Amino acid sequence: MIIEISVDHYDRFLALCDPASHEYEILKDAFIAHRPKDSRYERVVEISCEMRDAQLLRVLAQKICPVAVPAILKAMSGTGHLAKL
Repeated sequence: MIIEISVDHYDRFLALCDPASHEYEILKDAFIAHRPKDSRYERVVEISCEMRDAQLLRVLAQKICPVAVPAILKAMSGTGHLAKL
């Protein structure tokens, strides 16, 4: 699955995450994508992961970075832009 999260929320989540953790490794494998939005492009971070990793990220985000939770839940529910890839 692909979790799409704003650059701001991603940066905040990554900064609060323990660099020695598995969750940090998942987050570090992300990349920035440019999506058309209105008449311009929007930058978003795409995190490619398995459902079990998304669940780990959700649990951690609930503890240290609640603003990241909605993006994770959206991908987990299959309603995200690229959630079914």
